[in-house]
Amino acid sequence: MTRKIKVNLYDLEKISEISKIIKQSKTFFIAGHVKPDGDSLGSALAIASVLNRSGKKVCVCCTDEVPDFLKFLKGSDKVKKLVEKTDIFDCAIILESVNFSRMGDIIVPKQVKKIINIDHHLTYTKFGDVNYIAPSSASTAELVLNIFEYMKIKLTKNEAESLYTGILTDTGCFQQINTTPNSHIACAKLMEYGVDINEIYKKVYENNSINALKFRGLALCGIKTILNGQVAYIVLTKDMFKKSGANYGDSNGVVNYTLGINGVKVGCVFREIDKKTTKVSCRSVKTVDILNIVGIFGGGGHKNAAGCTISEDVNTSIKIIAKVLKEKI
Repeated sequence: MTRKIKVNLYDLEKISEISKIIKQSKTFFIAGHVKPDGDSLGSALAIASVLNRSGKKVCVCCTDEVPDFLKFLKGSDKVKKLVEKTDIFDCAIILESVNFSRMGDIIVPKQVKKIINIDHHLTYTKFGDVNYIAPSSASTAELVLNIFEYMKIKLTKNEAESLYTGILTDTGCFQQINTTPNSHIACAKLMEYGVDINEIYKKVYENNSINALKFRGLALCGIKTILNGQVAYIVLTKDMFKKSGANYGDSNGVVNYTLGINGVKVGCVFREIDKKTTKVSCRSVKTVDILNIVGIFGGGGHKNAAGCTISEDVNTSIKIIAKVLKEKI
């Protein structure tokens, strides 16, 4: 028996509205959040490919470089960093962005006739003409697949690979708490288009540069625990990137090591941006809502995977987060 992805009536209403806008529009601007990950980029590239095949004119943008581990995705080399201020689009599809500016202020709303906002985070704003927000979904890629299936669009292998990469990375290889039955059903459907899941895994997770491994070694050597072993954290300094020759993308996934320590409930990575700015990424076990903690500092994400930025140096930021965690766990 073939299982179906469960889509509620609210989602079907939004998907129907999105379908109408897509059919009526001829020119598209597509972007995900800054510092692209597998879900935002994979979803964007899949949508762009489908639209291009339908005769639409599409521009995929991202203010930051495509991470090395995602450059195998078809169309990643065509991603632009900016568009002309005079460009006007029939439709903008914004993915995984808490607000319009989260994708980097590449365009302003007046350059677009219609805005489609697709997101699966618990923290969001309804900035679009249509807002397809589904926090229960493990990934945006699953929501995009729902749209394609509603529109009866058959995917190419490359499009399926892009969406599969989105689900794979946003579920942490299906090991994270956000993984649902729909995640597996969606992947099964994508595999029917010829996706080689072993090959995708190797390209995403086993294609590290030696610099990335050196950086990971430096990071893990400095791991520490506090609050009676309930919290583990790693500090990533600018000097560590310089010594190893690694880039920002090489720090992806480092935070996941923190929860591998017995007894740890919350894991954090504190990344030095400058002397007055620290980026904080957190993961937690099922019973701890980390989103409520980073939300105090204007952060966002999911219940068990979230982050924020603190306008302090690294050491001060650690003390600030530790104080809040002591009260919450």
